[in-house]
Amino acid sequence: MASTVVVSAVQCAGAGHGRSASCRYQVAWSINPHMVVGSVDFEAALAQHQALKQVLMRAGAEVIELPFVHQAHDSVFTKDPALLLEQREVRLALLARPHFAERRQEQVARARQYEALGFQVIAGPGPTWEGGDVALLPGGRGLLLGVGQRTGRSAADWLESKADLPVTALELCDPHLFHLDMALCVLPDGTVIVCAHALTVRSLDALAATEGVRELVLVARQDAVSFGLNMVFLGDVAIAGARVPRIERVLQARGYRLLVTPLDQFHRAGGGAACLVTRVHREPRVAALNPRRAASLGG
Repeated sequence: MASTVVVSAVQCAGAGHGRSASCRYQVAWSINPHMVVGSVDFEAALAQHQALKQVLMRAGAEVIELPFVHQAHDSVFTKDPALLLEQREVRLALLARPHFAERRQEQVARARQYEALGFQVIAGPGPTWEGGDVALLPGGRGLLLGVGQRTGRSAADWLESKADLPVTALELCDPHLFHLDMALCVLPDGTVIVCAHALTVRSLDALAATEGVRELVLVARQDAVSFGLNMVFLGDVAIAGARVPRIERVLQARGYRLLVTPLDQFHRAGGGAACLVTRVHREPRVAALNPRRAASLGG
């Protein structure tokens, strides 16, 4: 079965909307250290986003595109508003509660759009959390959750109850790696490539001890800050917005093929391939993975 992924348009559609600043992706505020207001070349961003969609489809994914949310310039980063699950043929959209008001303005529109697509939307009062802080372990083993910057620790209990999966909370400590999908990536075989500098020592130990984590591979902070860990996996294909040689070598050694499609216009807002794409997770449970071991590829 082909993977289903969701992206967002990068500008408003329809006769009532021109191509004004309110109607398209741009860096209009600064809510993370990567953001420089006014730094985006919109035409270049549009071309890069179209190329990303083509790469996703060539890799075998079914691509659903949501409308851009008017005046919500970060709404192109579709991973943050919701965690999408398919359980027993029921599609669930666990609606996030973003930390910043600039991101919260997307949520009413996204809830309506997911309902129109047939998702059961689960929302309501609850803790602050964002989809960029969630990573699923293969085979339905559980969730990894980045806490401390955009997501509260109490979100672990909320997500565990709504997703019916065990959650391991990991404390993020580097402002430039403000979401978990900036700090680590989970390969389909259970390998986790992680920037150790992004997590507290206690959290790194907890990650190594998490059931379903087959192996930890440690990479340098610069590799993570360069969006090298912000990838989308479709089978044995990894899709990234930047080429980071050390991470590419890790992937190749494990039989994965890296496809790079430049996304520097989105890096200017603090997002990469994983931020622009949210997957409908419907992986079956599998047998126990091999014992873990740790590897280091520089600090």
